[in-house]
Amino acid sequence: MRVVLAIILTIGAVQAHADMLATASKFNNMHERSISFLSINPRKLSWCGAFMAYIAQLARRQPPTNPNMAVSWKKFGRPVFARFARPGDVVVMRTGKGRFHVSLFHHFDERRQYVYLFGGNQSDRVQLSRYRASSIVAVRR
Repeated sequence: MRVVLAIILTIGAVQAHADMLATASKFNNMHERSISFLSINPRKLSWCGAFMAYIAQLARRQPPTNPNMAVSWKKFGRPVFARFARPGDVVVMRTGKGRFHVSLFHHFDERRQYVYLFGGNQSDRVQLSRYRASSIVAVRR
């Protein structure tokens, strides 16, 4: 009975994460001029966290406190080792001294030197972008 319950909970958890990626993908290529639904000014605020909060809510997940700050996503869900990241996991990247970016895991390249993330505020739009895997500071599920 416990094994069956564990399998059902695991399948449900995988589906929830896939839903975040599938939900975010519906906004593919949307430019920051079109994100008024986030209720922020993208010229004054990095909007990756606001976009992630919007997607999390659509996927019935609870965003962290102060979701507009990318670093706050280090407290979302539960931690996962980067090597075990799955599509739809939340990834927090260091982009500079005291600067962070948050997005959804898509895949690693063959040598795992680069990670491909799907999210907002990536070249001023929602899209799939490549980052150095060494910049990952947290993966959350």
